[in-house]
Amino acid sequence: MGTGTSRFFHHLVAAVAALPQLPQVFSSTFDQLDEAPSGGRDAGDFLLLVLFTAGTAIFLQFVIVKFGNRILGHRLSADETSTLMTVGLAALVNIVAFGMAWVVCDLAKGTWFAGAGTQASVGKLLLNVVLELSFYVQVITIWFRPRRPALRIVELDDDTNRATYCFLVICITANALRKWISVPMAAGVSSEAIAAGLLINALLFAVILTWSAIHWRRAIGRLLVTSLGWWRSGQAQERIVDGWLTVGLPLIILRTLMDAYGAVQGHHVEMTAINVVVGVILAESFFKFSQRRLAARTAAGSGEAPSPRLAGILMRAARLLIIISAIIYVLHIWLGEALGIVTAAQWNSWKDALVRAGVVALGAYIAWEAMRFIVDKYMATATPPLQTADPSISASERTRASRIRTLMPVVRVSLSLLIIVVTALMILSELGINTAPLIASASIFGLALSFGSQSLVRDVVSGIFYLADDAFRVGEYIDCNKVRGTVEGFTLRSVRLRHQSGQLHTVPFGQLGQITNFSRDWSTVKFQLNFARHTDLERLRKITKSVGLELMDSPDYKDAILEPLKLKGISDITENALVVSFKLVIRVDSASGIDADAKWRILEACRREGIELSSSLPSSAQLKLDSAADPTTQQPSGTDRDTVSDRPRAAL
Repeated sequence: MGTGTSRFFHHLVAAVAALPQLPQVFSSTFDQLDEAPSGGRDAGDFLLLVLFTAGTAIFLQFVIVKFGNRILGHRLSADETSTLMTVGLAALVNIVAFGMAWVVCDLAKGTWFAGAGTQASVGKLLLNVVLELSFYVQVITIWFRPRRPALRIVELDDDTNRATYCFLVICITANALRKWISVPMAAGVSSEAIAAGLLINALLFAVILTWSAIHWRRAIGRLLVTSLGWWRSGQAQERIVDGWLTVGLPLIILRTLMDAYGAVQGHHVEMTAINVVVGVILAESFFKFSQRRLAARTAAGSGEAPSPRLAGILMRAARLLIIISAIIYVLHIWLGEALGIVTAAQWNSWKDALVRAGVVALGAYIAWEAMRFIVDKYMATATPPLQTADPSISASERTRASRIRTLMPVVRVSLSLLIIVVTALMILSELGINTAPLIASASIFGLALSFGSQSLVRDVVSGIFYLADDAFRVGEYIDCNKVRGTVEGFTLRSVRLRHQSGQLHTVPFGQLGQITNFSRDWSTVKFQLNFARHTDLERLRKITKSVGLELMDSPDYKDAILEPLKLKGISDITENALVVSFKLVIRVDSASGIDADAKWRILEACRREGIELSSSLPSSAQLKLDSAADPTTQQPSGTDRDTVSDRPRAAL
């Protein structure tokens, strides 16, 4: 490292010492462009041809864009709002304009700057700079449209949009003009002078980039927040808008140091990393724009919010592909061209490994998105509430919906873990890391973990068997001896039970034990009412039967009741009441409130028929009331006793 550091400082001193030679370098370069002594063009004619070609290309772009915008202006005035077709046509105008500039420059390179001389090399280089600037300016114009807000792809207000447009144009222009150093390089100037020019390039571009970032910091922050869309809350977005420079300035300094290091080492680096970053931001803006347009189009066509589609999955996969490609390219620029850490052969082998690893990651992401899409699709079929008496929903559909809501979360977690593990092993293998020791170590670790965490393993295995046996489902009311409640959800290790009082119990599967399911197939509703001791049970039985028929004929309950309301008999006799039991068999997924309605109907019928409920009077007063109401108690005889004994007794 000491040798490398001393070599770097030696080159740095040589580059700084060569700074005064730059005017002489340009003078000698201009002299080499003069080919008049050899029968060619002189340097003045050469520069005139370059300026004429560049001016013609720029003028044609201006005319085509102006004419196209005038036509689109009439179209927009009729449609009032832009559509995908209108935005596409506007972009096509800019593409045609750049295409015309490319044709003009290519004709000039093939006509006036053909061959292998100094003029040909420098002329092609300058025209390539013109084409590069034209390309980036047209792309930025397509995205930002300073004068046509309706055609913008980036969703920004006018002031922020104008500031961001200026920042990007200045940065792209400054980055393209850094190629001035290629002119003396084509003329064969010494390496020390080239290093001095590259060092000036790095420092000047750093100053321009830093000043622009500070001057338009809020506009750039708003662009980052709007384009990337990683921050949802308004407070988080404002923090990014105000404080992104705390991360941006160190990155600018790091980039400047790497650029200066490459310059001192004599590496001519086309630092297009800034263009790559801008390209990623613009791509994110385009994806968000496409999602907004597709969502608006779907909502306008169906009147509903759009559901997840395969197009969304493909769009996110394309976004990941662009990010992976950008990372690989930036690594190539920094490690290969700027720092010279890796040679071309080494980078080619690394690049192949990185590309394969990126393809694996992309395939895993697509598989994960497809898994989510399928799971969400199945979960959407289980949207009808389980506690409903809708007659259009059959019992098999209810069972299927309950089963899906129970199993799909576990399937999602299991498949996600499988995709993550397999993807990690494949990526490590593609990067040249031997995964066999990792698998063996994982096996040993898993064995040790199984011995040390037997309760955890028991919980997971027990949960698998409980789910395989279909012992309970989400929404069912169960009793596991320790606690009871409604199943709200579960993980691979435990189940969550909501008690009827509101408490939430989390019980490991290994501690569930025997399960009593109160919500499977059918349920019995039992309740008791207290009647006066002199109540005629036969009349009460007939009233109960009529109430049961009313409930069966009711449109709210006829599909929920499996067996009609019945009087089961006397469950108890107190000092002042007969405690009578009633029973009703209903579906477990029926609407709640059937028992309350049944009680209300029985009480109303008893009131109409003159059957009294029990009184709260003391026992002696109640006996007197019973004696007054029942004449058989005044003069009992054998006949009366026989009559009483022959009364129908309710079945117990």
